[in-house]
Amino acid sequence: MHRKQASVFAVAAVLTVFSAAQAGASCTDWMDQGDGTSWATCVDDAGVQHCYRISNTPGSTAYEVSCSA
Repeated sequence: MHRKQASVFAVAAVLTVFSAAQAGASCTDWMDQGDGTSWATCVDDAGVQHCYRISNTPGSTAYEVSCSA
């Protein structure tokens, strides 16, 4: 394969991966609550907000919680 063709394929691959990543939910970083837990909020492609909570203990699993306080 010629160098120019390889460059075109590399750019196409990067754009494909970037587009796939953008298709997922948009989430905030995990925010420490000071009580041994952290939470994050995400908005899916349909514009629906989802909130998640996790224990700060290594190996913990996040679970969905109500977004209202």
